[in-house]
Amino acid sequence: MRTRRMLVANERGSTLVLMAVILFATLALAGFAIDLASLRSARSEAQRAADAIALAGASAFRDFPPSAAKLIDSVQGRSLDMARQEMVRADTLDIRSAVRSTVNRPFGTVYTVRVASNDIELNIIPHPDSQKVRAWVPHAGVATFFGGLLGVPYGHVQAKATAWAANDAPTVNCLKPFLIPDMWHESSTAQDKNANQYMEPGGTSPGGGGGSSTGEQWLYEPPAKGGSDYYIKYDPAHPDPQGRAQTGYGSGRLTYGDDVGLPLLLKPQTGKNQRQGNSYFTLDGPLNNLRDNIKSGCINASIGEVSDIADSPGGQTGQARQGIQYLYDQDPSATWNQTTKQVERTDPKYGDWTKSPRVILVGLMDPKYIQGNSKNDKPDPNATFDNFARLFIKDRPDNSQANGDNISAIFIGFAPGGGGGSVAGTLVKQLQLIE
Repeated sequence: MRTRRMLVANERGSTLVLMAVILFATLALAGFAIDLASLRSARSEAQRAADAIALAGASAFRDFPPSAAKLIDSVQGRSLDMARQEMVRADTLDIRSAVRSTVNRPFGTVYTVRVASNDIELNIIPHPDSQKVRAWVPHAGVATFFGGLLGVPYGHVQAKATAWAANDAPTVNCLKPFLIPDMWHESSTAQDKNANQYMEPGGTSPGGGGGSSTGEQWLYEPPAKGGSDYYIKYDPAHPDPQGRAQTGYGSGRLTYGDDVGLPLLLKPQTGKNQRQGNSYFTLDGPLNNLRDNIKSGCINASIGEVSDIADSPGGQTGQARQGIQYLYDQDPSATWNQTTKQVERTDPKYGDWTKSPRVILVGLMDPKYIQGNSKNDKPDPNATFDNFARLFIKDRPDNSQANGDNISAIFIGFAPGGGGGSVAGTLVKQLQLIE
């Protein structure tokens, strides 16, 4: 009996031992959960950084043509500039000593960028059918709580993101109130005087209503109108779909290749003949007059959508000039560099040249909508947006000078896209994360 009592007495500490084991296991699980949450948080931060880096780099494909001399430099520069602003676990990504190398693949050249710290790696794929930027953001040294007790004081995370500039965004989100005919093949040497398929309006006399042009004036005269002109919209995915060269902006002129840098007169003063190829038509906008629409208006439009032509059939020359003057004066030092094919010397407050007020978006339409019009008339009522072009305002219009009402611009590429719409547009690019 006494022996049994002693055995019972000896078991009094077993509960304490068991509770200690349970407490230790609970703390271990809590520590493991904390470690896991910390690693997941670090992984999320790395993924956010990778997404931003890939999108920033891919934006160069949206803003530059494939032939641009500085395209790859711009992709790399934008990616690394964004990486410099990103952090993982309060650690800034180290992008110093970046080295770029190339690898030839069956689909084309792949550019790889690595930094000495291994904080980021980029793959740049500039193939016309697959313009992608892939970013890896590895991050070692994420401190652990319970892992340190097991000899693993740090964890490692890695994130990957791929972005591309896809030709599938038919909507633009900030269009200026201009609609111009897309470029066509002009068969008449009386109109295309040097047969270079580039319209050169030349000088015109000053003044509002009349004036004579010393350069070329094109009229769209297809076979239905007794001529041999034709129009084929630019589409890089389907070259020469009708056995004839494409003619729309982007398809290339003899002098300018892909048309980037092609000068044009958005509004040439050639009397009242509104059928000239470069001449614009005014779109209705959210404000009350053309001048303010140009200064601060922002029109959303989609390819295939019927354009909202303003009620006034005229060019509203004075208001157009004043609106363009205002945009020019916001960034007067900006210039176009035809060698690098980009806008340079923009005001630093705009961040990059694509944000300059002198870089604008305009609508393009099939020239068939102006083939049957009389002088000083609007396009056909069912005129639709065929594409969208990005222009750089070249000179400041000044009607105190000869030809001062002319609005000169430079075609600088394809319009960046927004979202929505049902019809794809070949000149419009949209940034998308695909991985």
